[in-house]
Amino acid sequence: MVWTSHILYIKMRKIYLAIFLALLFYNCGGPKNFTYRHENKDTGLDKLIDINGYYVSQYKCDTTFYSMYMFYTNGLFTIATTSEILPELVDCFENGGQSDICKYPLWGTYKVEGDLIKTQVIREEGNKCVIFRDYKILPDGNIVNISDYIQPEYTNLGYMENYPSFKENPCSKKADFYPLKSKRDSTACPFLKKKWFRNK
Repeated sequence: MVWTSHILYIKMRKIYLAIFLALLFYNCGGPKNFTYRHENKDTGLDKLIDINGYYVSQYKCDTTFYSMYMFYTNGLFTIATTSEILPELVDCFENGGQSDICKYPLWGTYKVEGDLIKTQVIREEGNKCVIFRDYKILPDGNIVNISDYIQPEYTNLGYMENYPSFKENPCSKKADFYPLKSKRDSTACPFLKKKWFRNK
């Protein structure tokens, strides 16, 4: 009887340990400051701006760096920062694929708050750094990047300490829009199977 109780005790400890580790993995799997969980529902953004293509924003009106990005109706967002808009990158945004350049764009989510599109994208290195970018929807349907920043206390990526953050863009030039015949499938987002990324 004592021996049976001891075996039961050991089994229960293993079960509790397994549950604890599962919860720990679930809670620690994603970055702590990633708060826009993917809900996979229609955001209505396509009724406010054209999302059948990609946008290009000039970084601080500096022609050296461009941000090339796309929105999806299901709340996903993808972006690549580049010194020039390469045809290979455009092809990746249009058709997807397994090439190295198609692994370059970052993925994340967005939410619409009034005339703002608030985005959070994730760098996978280290403990996964979140980059925040906000876009203002103008009355004519164009958009402009008004902020681009990180929260350095939430990342262990040393090189991100020099990330050129701004919470108010001093040179707010509207983004250029380029229509596409098709768009890379949003299922290319590498985080879709991660529990910490999803709302449900």
